Amino acid sequence: MRLNAFRNIEERLSDAMSIDAYCRVVNARNALRGKAQRIAPVPGEDSALHVARTGAEEIHICRRGRHNRYKRGITAGVDALAADYHLNRIDTLRDGLFIDCGANVGELGLWARARGHGYVAFEPEALEARCCDLNNFGGEARTIRKALWKEETTLRFYTKPESADSSVLAGHGMEDFVEIAATTFDAAVDLSSVTGPVIFKLEAEGAEPEVLEGARNSLDRIDWVAVDCGYERGPAKAHTFVETNTFLQDHGFRLEAAQFRRVTALYRRTG
Repeated sequence: MRLNAFRNIEERLSDAMSIDAYCRVVNARNALRGKAQRIAPVPGEDSALHVARTGAEEIHICRRGRHNRYKRGITAGVDALAADYHLNRIDTLRDGLFIDCGANVGELGLWARARGHGYVAFEPEALEARCCDLNNFGGEARTIRKALWKEETTLRFYTKPESADSSVLAGHGMEDFVEIAATTFDAAVDLSSVTGPVIFKLEAEGAEPEVLEGARNSLDRIDWVAVDCGYERGPAKAHTFVETNTFLQDHGFRLEAAQFRRVTALYRRTG
């Protein structure tokens, strides 16, 4: 209890600091602990953006505390996220395409591009999308700032970016929303010229069944689906594994790996 109370106080204090002061405090603490990581504001960008560096590696982030994901190095943090999605089990990764639904700051874009894949990112949160642009596209605004869905429409997007829980489905305690454009995978992604393997990573905060419905006509061109179908759907915080598993198996995919703590699964097309 005392430790949690201390952490809450620390979080409130860090939120009250300017980004420059926050970076100085984190860097001083890392120096005292002998850690190589340093963080710094990003000139010319939104004041929330900062960059975490370890040696020659760097990643742009926009939520305070997220730098802790990379305390053992940027590559180690990215590889750990890829392993959560079982992507380390895929051995054919050259000259294909990685489509990232729920890209956040584009960590898996770093992973995919390092392995010779092209990268398409969907991220409706504005700051996260900007970080994804900086991390993967040289700052060009190429991250698609739309939600993937079962049809082209306008949706309420309930924002909870601090905990990476923003969703088009209202959850418990989620009241703030903006209206955003939604599209389908079929309408937004052209796979006709892709010659290498296609990987679709799907994390839609509970809307995975609807996103898959919008990809129905593209599934025969997708080789792998890596999905987070954990406890995030609506006020009940239900998982979507049953619906996701049924849909993908009905459309020619086989379950290759799964873990049920976070509830992630990897599927391979067999047809």
